[in-house]
Amino acid sequence: MSVALPLLLGFAMLCAEVFLREALAADAWAPDLLTVTLVWLGAHRPAASGAWIAALLGVMADGFAGSPLGVHALHAVLLYGAAAILARQVRLHGLIGNLLLGLGGGFVGLFLLALICRVALGDTTLAARIGALLVPRVMVVALAAPLLLPLFSRLDALLVRRPDADRL
Repeated sequence: MSVALPLLLGFAMLCAEVFLREALAADAWAPDLLTVTLVWLGAHRPAASGAWIAALLGVMADGFAGSPLGVHALHAVLLYGAAAILARQVRLHGLIGNLLLGLGGGFVGLFLLALICRVALGDTTLAARIGALLVPRVMVVALAAPLLLPLFSRLDALLVRRPDADRL
């Protein structure tokens, strides 16, 4: 059950991201909810199970985006690893901590995605328009993180009994 919840949350976030991208009709301002999910995974999951979950969510994101298989999967695993390293080194709790996690995850996630697209796909439009995406995408992720990270932790606490699970 500890693997099912992150996979279901990730799938729900991917569906919500696609819906919001179409509903808002603004690609740059649509929230990157997969990044928020991966930051939460990195901060709350052990390395072995979290990396596999991140890879599966990345494969699902490849299917939703229509990109070659492995582009978002590699992005997801690297972003999960960066979030896990950051969470092990620095304790970030509360509203400001979640905001900083979202801000860092937004920057690193967008940088990794542009780097992977540039290296793996060669000439791509995402790497060329990274400057136009940087401020809106990172700002939306940073604002979504304080709302979604405590929600994910609460849902996780319903299934996994830990003494510190109720802490926001």
